[in-house]
Amino acid sequence: MSIVNYKLIVKSLKKHYSDATEVVVINSNAKVLHSTANWKVSKDVKGVLDSWSSGSAQFVNMNRIRYSVLQMQPERFIATNRQKKGHLVGSSIPGTDVYIIAHIKHKAKNWMHMAYPAIARAAAMMRKGSKLQFSETKVDDSGDNDLADMSSRLAQPSVDPYLKAEVEGFLEWIKNPQGLNSYLLQSLQENDPYRISKLAEIYDELYRIFYT
Repeated sequence: MSIVNYKLIVKSLKKHYSDATEVVVINSNAKVLHSTANWKVSKDVKGVLDSWSSGSAQFVNMNRIRYSVLQMQPERFIATNRQKKGHLVGSSIPGTDVYIIAHIKHKAKNWMHMAYPAIARAAAMMRKGSKLQFSETKVDDSGDNDLADMSSRLAQPSVDPYLKAEVEGFLEWIKNPQGLNSYLLQSLQENDPYRISKLAEIYDELYRIFYT
């Protein structure tokens, strides 16, 4: 039986999505299966996991930082620190009792819809027998991995089922009051010509996909 190399997958995650600065992998008993060396959270993970499982927690504490919960579903956990100390993003690992939680740096751009898909992909790679890999395209904090790129990938004849996680993450970002709506209003209020032009390009691409 193959053994999951958590360390290697976490290393690949951090290379693919560098805004995930610390990562921990735990099981349902809050046992740490792997953790990045710079994140000592073994005493905190049980409380976070219990809060996640409750489905109703308003905040969690990790490494002496308090995070306000934004989303909490069986497969997804997202929280943020209001004092600009970063974010927490977690994903359950399908078909197992294992979870992955990552700390996302505060200055990460578009983290609400970029972090979870990357972490969900890492989670999927941790299933025994999985042959999934990260794409060669590195996700950085420039925000250049826009919807046009996503839509082109979704148009491929054979769709990777875990791309669905990316779409779900984007939909959550749309629904979140601090997500797309806030971003659009800020761009319009600031009369930012670059952002407005890029948004217009994305809108045009979406219109072309669904109506032409």
